[in-house]
Amino acid sequence: MTKILFRTSFIIFLNFIVIFQSKNINAQQLVADINRINILKDISENTVFFLISASIAAVTLWFLFIFKPFIEVYLLYYYRYGFYFLVNFISLSSVYITFRIYGYSRLYLLLYLFVSSLLMNLSDKIK
Repeated sequence: MTKILFRTSFIIFLNFIVIFQSKNINAQQLVADINRINILKDISENTVFFLISASIAAVTLWFLFIFKPFIEVYLLYYYRYGFYFLVNFISLSSVYITFRIYGYSRLYLLLYLFVSSLLMNLSDKIK
């Protein structure tokens, strides 16, 4: 449970860094889609950014859960850091494509991928 909370919190935090450091980030299409729901009229931009960050965290943890049987075999013979980099890249890109998020900083995105993969690798020591 501690590992899941730690991973969720640092993934959300790192995503906030990517979003807020990107000067030209555009989430207006997602905001327009959310505004079509009558209950969620006039949703704030920070709430949308939190929704994006939480979605990336949820998808990342879901991919780790789905690939759990393959992790042990893969990690015994291959590079653990590379596996986490791949999972983070797939989850980040799938959420950004699905939510149609444009204008993010590629530099901060690469830093996110490297740092989140490193922290996931380090969080494996948490029980």
